[in-house]
Formats: sequence, C-alpha cells, structure tokens
Amino acid sequence: MSIKTRNLALLFAGGLLLALAGCNGGGSSDATLNLGVTDTPVDGAQNVVVAFTGVDLMGPGGQQSFSFSSEKSIDLLQQQGTNSASLLAGVTIPAGNYQWIRLDIDAANSYIITSTGAKYPLTIPSSSQTGLKLVSGFTVAQGDIADFVIDFNLRQSITQSNAGGITSYILTPALRLINEQQVGTVSGSVASTLSIGGSLITATTCSPAVYVYPGTVTVLDGFNVSVSGGTAPLTSATVSLNNTTGVYGYTVGFLAPGSYTLAVTCAADDMAGATTLAFSAAQIATVTANTTTTVNF
Repeated sequence: MSIKTRNLALLFAGGLLLALAGCNGGGSSDATLNLGVTDTPVDGAQNVVVAFTGVDLMGPGGQQSFSFSSEKSIDLLQQQGTNSASLLAGVTIPAGNYQWIRLDIDAANSYIITSTGAKYPLTIPSSSQTGLKLVSGFTVAQGDIADFVIDFNLRQSITQSNAGGITSYILTPALRLINEQQVGTVSGSVASTLSIGGSLITATTCSPAVYVYPGTVTVLDGFNVSVSGGTAPLTSATVSLNNTTGVYGYTVGFLAPGSYTLAVTCAADDMAGATTLAFSAAQIATVTANTTTTVNF
C-alpha cells in the first residue's frame, strides 16, 4: 500500500519564485490573494481530513495573519485532479515579495479513515507550534489578483506507525506552491486490459495510478521505491472506473507548462522495502497553460 510504514522528513518544494505580472493595473499598493489546497491521492484511505484554523504570510512589513472565524475541515481526498478547496478568497495583501506561507492546523480535529472504515487521529508534527510552513518565496505585483493552490502530496506524506502495538498515522506533508493562473491539465483513459508487471489494473491488488515525471525520463522511481539512475515522480493521479461510461480514467491537474513523462503503475506495490516497481510503457505529454492534454494508455 502507499501509506508508508516509515517516518519521512518534511519536504517542501523549495526555490519557487512566482512572479506575477500586473494584469489589473490600478494605483493601489495592494494586491488580492486567493489560496486553496489540492491533493495528490494516497491508497488505503477513504478520508484524510485536516482542520485548518488560519493562514499566515511573511512579506512586506512583516507577518500578516488571517484567522478563520470557524475551522475549515477539508477532506483532502476530495481535492484530486483539478479540484481544490478554498482557504482564502479575495483577501487584500500588500504587493511585494513574500518569504513564506504558514498553514495553521488543529491537529486534535484532524483524522484519517482507512479503507476498512477505521478512524484514527492524524498526528501532524510541529503543527501546534509552527503550523505547516512553505518556505518558497513568491512575488505579487501591485494591483494583481494572485491565485495560488497548495498541493498536499499524500503519497509522500502519510506514515503509519504501529509503535507499542498501537496503530497511528502521521502527516508530514510534501507541499508544492502552484500559481493557478499558469497551469494545465493532463487527462485520459486507461484500458482495462492493461497489465502492469503481470497484474491487470482491474486486479484488487493493483491500485492503479498514473505517475508524472518532469521532462523526458527513461528510468522511473516510485515515491517509495528508488532505483539507480531513477527520477522521482512529481505527482500522481488515481486511475478510477467511471461507472456511467465503464471506462477507466485519470486526471492530473495543476501542472506547469512543459514536457512530462507519464506511466501507469500498481501503486500498491510502491511501498517501503520494495526494490523494484513495474510500469507501463511511458508516454510524453506537453502541457500548456489553461489547456487539457489527452494521453491514453
């Protein structure tokens, strides 16, 4: 399964500078911010609910805080593909350079429901002291409307622990900050007859997913399985059956323009301790902003 059984270091996509050119004009020294959250899914869970209490920004003039009047409990597993849930909508912020974003979390009201229906608390290290901080910098121009989304990569983030014979789950998020105005989508179908390493994608043991890699890649890693010379996936999407059409499909949203390598794997095999991971034949997708690219397997 893709819920890992080892602790992970908190990973943040670093070095990201989103410079938004002014598009609305105006003489105000302020800008407008919209901020949402989306999810790269994980297997073995029905719900992953995180209770957000606010957002903090460090930028021109120091820290600016937005505390919610009531918690926003968001099921991250419902925010897949091109879906996202809003944290901030139309808030006014000073234009200029920002050093970080921090998400304030109520860990006591955050939880996971596994595929068996069992509910467990979701431990979020340091959330009560420092929240979840993205140290990526970004710039918002005067008069702009900035649309950002934060991607929670749950395939990398959920750790299962059985210490002392007690099952618990830890969320140590791998987060990406994305400029929503400059992204595209890849979507397509997957043949039900596709076999991965001898297993049909329809097998209950498979949990098929499309893994996405930046650029043209020939040696593919998993999120947990690494091989010599391999490249780690950027994100992934679950392959699911459309009960109306009877077709298996997937959607990967929030991809920056450029070329990507896509391949199908049985995500259930992408687990700690595994040394190999089988993939379908890879395909190349070219993504442009505000456009959906079709790639079928």
